[in-house]
Amino acid sequence: MKKNSVLIVSVLSAAMVLAFIAATSLPDDTPFIIHTVKKGETVSLLCIEIYGYYNKGLGTAFMKDNPAVKNINTIYVAQKLKFRKPVSEADKALAKEDTVFYKKVDATQGVVTYVEGRAFIKKQGGSAFQKLAPNSEVYPGDVIKTSKNGRVELIINRESVVRLKENTELTIEAFRDMEKKEGKTALNFSIGSLWSKIKQFKDKISRFELEMPTAIAGVHGTIYQTTVNSDSSAEVKVYDGEVEVSGKKRETEKKPVKPKIMTKPFEVSGPRQVTMEEWTQIVRAMQSIRIDRDGVPSDPAGFERAPDDDWERWNEERDKRIAEMFSEN
Repeated sequence: MKKNSVLIVSVLSAAMVLAFIAATSLPDDTPFIIHTVKKGETVSLLCIEIYGYYNKGLGTAFMKDNPAVKNINTIYVAQKLKFRKPVSEADKALAKEDTVFYKKVDATQGVVTYVEGRAFIKKQGGSAFQKLAPNSEVYPGDVIKTSKNGRVELIINRESVVRLKENTELTIEAFRDMEKKEGKTALNFSIGSLWSKIKQFKDKISRFELEMPTAIAGVHGTIYQTTVNSDSSAEVKVYDGEVEVSGKKRETEKKPVKPKIMTKPFEVSGPRQVTMEEWTQIVRAMQSIRIDRDGVPSDPAGFERAPDDDWERWNEERDKRIAEMFSEN
């Protein structure tokens, strides 16, 4: 009896091992990735992470695969969502039909991946602001603004992240051409506070430029906050990396000329443009610089983090999530 029992146990054990090996070696033919939603995530944010981009076509496909989601702009923490597995560019030629699920690494676009409170957009050529929703695509010429308690996160080309604090307004000037690998992403920032996180690259080429009323900040691989006040004075605070802040050329206001009686003809000098003196300051990690309303900069000075600052803390938390997407350590 003991020999038979040992034999049966051995046979069962061998069968379990074979079953385990077979199960682990079977190809994974499920077409979906199942994701459990975390705080602050949106469909566009997840699509950028999985596919490298987001557009209306991906949104439509997502809604078809997730019939329980009634509004693409409203998903919940702990909710399980299905995303089609991405098709690599190498497998694109082998695909039996055209699909939106290709993995793209060179998409040139701007996508609103988070909206909180009151936020609005005025499209290029438009005359009025409309309510801004998450999962919206934005383009050069668009103006985005937030009101009281409003916050917006914008991801550009999967390499630049910009967040608007309340009572902030910016205009999108240009996107860097990802396919040609040339140009810069340029934003015009008139008032409020922005938090920017730029992906780090091995080279030292500036891919992102932020224009303020009296200065321009050119950056590469850094995290910094910029504030522009109602009188056009500004402050740049660098948390990581470095920022090159330069004086912005501008034409001075022309003083009115009082009329006077002319006694005889005489020669006058022609019109000329008067610009402010050019300057450049390199602002490094944990330094800040102030630019007054006339465009005069201070020397860079050190500052400390403010642990009780909800805006600073919120941005740093989201930056950790973005670092995962950007494959940063």
